[in-house]
Amino acid sequence: MALNDITIYDEGAFGYPGEITYKVAASATLIYPGEPVAKALGAYVVTPSATTEPTVADGDLMCGIAASTSTNTASAVGYVNVMKLDPRVTYLCAPTTAASWDTQAEYDLLVGDRVVLALSSGTYTVGATDNAAYGLVVEPLDISKYPGKVRFSIRPAATYLGFATGLT
Repeated sequence: MALNDITIYDEGAFGYPGEITYKVAASATLIYPGEPVAKALGAYVVTPSATTEPTVADGDLMCGIAASTSTNTASAVGYVNVMKLDPRVTYLCAPTTAASWDTQAEYDLLVGDRVVLALSSGTYTVGATDNAAYGLVVEPLDISKYPGKVRFSIRPAATYLGFATGLT
């Protein structure tokens, strides 16, 4: 996996949202800072998010962005610090297909679309296909200041807390 695939664009009015420490299963894939972290409903451990996640339609929900490297090993359960999700915080990530986002006009046409993260060769990127079940929303961005990046927010219904409480 890659370090810092996702970074904070805007912390919102109240600053950094803080962190929660979660357990990571023994022999699970290590989780690195800047990677999206998922938790299945009822599970006691977290995992790196799978490809084409997050969505609002399943029980494997986003619980945050890793703020530390997980400490699990092949034989021992470990821990990872995960930045709390806050709907006022927006993030930056590289697009899956740069040509879909490389002019301001192209980017602006995608603002408001619901998209997902793709995972390929250990790197997370943002897709450009709109789908009502997808858990990220493309936010406005001046691409001359942030070339090669997509700004997004996370829909509450795609998060562990939002799904459990019925938020959309």
